[in-house]
Amino acid sequence: MGAAIGVGGILQGLHWRSLGEGPAGQEDRLKILLEENALLKRENESLRSLAQGGGEVSVPAEAIARVEKEFGLRFISNPVVHRIASEELRDRVAAAIESRFGPSGIDDRKEAYQWIGWLGAGDDLLSQLTVVRTTGARGWFDDVTGEAWITDRFEDAAIPDQAAMLRLISRILLHQHFPPTAAYPGDDAARAREALHQGAAAGVEARFLAINALKGGFMSMRSNVGVEQLFASLPPFIQGLTTFPVIEGKGYADSLHVQGGEKLLAALREPPLTTRKILQPGLVEISAKRIEITGLPEEPYLSESAGQLGLRLWLERAGDVGIAHELSSCWVGDRYVLVPDGEASTAVLWEIELDSAEAAEKFQSVALELISAAANASEAAKLGNILVSADGRHFAVTRARPTAIRFINSATKTFAEKFK
Repeated sequence: MGAAIGVGGILQGLHWRSLGEGPAGQEDRLKILLEENALLKRENESLRSLAQGGGEVSVPAEAIARVEKEFGLRFISNPVVHRIASEELRDRVAAAIESRFGPSGIDDRKEAYQWIGWLGAGDDLLSQLTVVRTTGARGWFDDVTGEAWITDRFEDAAIPDQAAMLRLISRILLHQHFPPTAAYPGDDAARAREALHQGAAAGVEARFLAINALKGGFMSMRSNVGVEQLFASLPPFIQGLTTFPVIEGKGYADSLHVQGGEKLLAALREPPLTTRKILQPGLVEISAKRIEITGLPEEPYLSESAGQLGLRLWLERAGDVGIAHELSSCWVGDRYVLVPDGEASTAVLWEIELDSAEAAEKFQSVALELISAAANASEAAKLGNILVSADGRHFAVTRARPTAIRFINSATKTFAEKFK
């Protein structure tokens, strides 16, 4: 189809010339023809993308060379980048997210996140994670396949889009040399690894933009008001997950980069196991304390760690960012479970271990404020007491140990009484 369009354009140009137009008229018509031909070519690529799952794009050799030099690594195989229609990208991103978490994984997380308070009743986790990755996007890296995708919005000649291409193929290079483990390591470890990889790739992108800014004095970065408004409308938890790799992750990767390539490569070989390492890079890496929650009535649907990042985002709901950062920095380990509770509902039990009894005492006060707000209680919550919300949910905060706090949101009073 593309070849036919090109041949048709040439024949049309010859036809105009045969009509005896002057040089100026021929030049104008040829310019229009070339513009129309380019437009038809882009439309053809989009149609082929929809029909075949994305046409493969030729990655410039200079881009490959630049990325290999940045990391001191060679591509094991040529980087694969596809072009895809923006509408089709959403389905592909959603499928990758579901594949990453396994059967029912995204639905279980959605329910657990709502009971913990990270999401509201009307929030849709999969849709929100998908839309924040695709709205206005010119490219996306698939951590499942190790391939990248650019949309029909991508412009080869635009400096910001060239920078985005470098970011994408950086992710491919790192994926080839430092692939994810076969078994899913858990949410906190996965977020830490993603922050390192995305942060390192974002550093390559930023350095390319800085070099071109010095050379050409550009730049208009095409602020997209619609995208900014969409992002602002998302729950703070989704915002926090989204910005973590590009802010804290990039900061962590940049700090390794300035120390020399081997420092970054060493971190990539043995990626951080917790978001604590990304948030507090100066501290010695620790293995999160393993917390066992025993006596559950049934096998949990989901058992996960929120990590220091998840704890910080939960505490920020109380409104004091400073206190949230201070208390979450005392994180040692945590575990939450989503379990059946009642005939057709579930409960969440979340246990958080802190580094001192003093930190647990402060944390306890904030947690009690949060469950009072969640239950819309007229009186302040007290340690060990059960609050019942208007919709029948049971909330409690208790001390499992001097350094450990338990948070409970259950459908039945029986569950809350047993584990408080």
